[in-house]
Amino acid sequence: MDDQRLVKRLRSGDEDVLGEIIFKYNRYVSAVIANQLRDFNSTAVIEELASDVFFELWQNRNRLTSSHLKGWLGTVSRNKAKNYIRAQRLQTESLDEKIEEDLGDFIAVPEEFLNLEKEEQARELRLALKKLKRHERETVIRYYYYNQTVAKISEETGTKIETVKSRLRRGRNSLKEILENGGLTK
Repeated sequence: MDDQRLVKRLRSGDEDVLGEIIFKYNRYVSAVIANQLRDFNSTAVIEELASDVFFELWQNRNRLTSSHLKGWLGTVSRNKAKNYIRAQRLQTESLDEKIEEDLGDFIAVPEEFLNLEKEEQARELRLALKKLKRHERETVIRYYYYNQTVAKISEETGTKIETVKSRLRRGRNSLKEILENGGLTK
């Protein structure tokens, strides 16, 4: 059955259609979630987040404005996974302490899986990050490593959204310049 018919039945409150949607898209939703989770990847977590996605679909069935069900499911799946990652990282370590650290663990990849070139790139990135101004470094780490939104960074640091955007832009530009001068990028 095509997505338009599934969405139409879903909007009408047909509970049986949810089972059909789960059967059709469960593997897709699970794959999207697994792809996002990487380090936090476990079958139990993937199943739990996939269930959350389908529950949210049911809860929002009357608000669906598109018949592009697969796209909606993919977006919600990615967001659920990113939110899970943020929650896990923030639960296991103090963000402020982590930002103040040496940044030695900034790229959290086991050394045995890195080849020499990647080790050098990771080292160069850590050194480049250390050269940024404190506020720019903090903003870049919050945005890219902790997957925080600009709005969340603004809220947690008490900084205006435009200032956060500016720091992020300056941080990226500075990193690019530092890494290019170091020969890491072309």
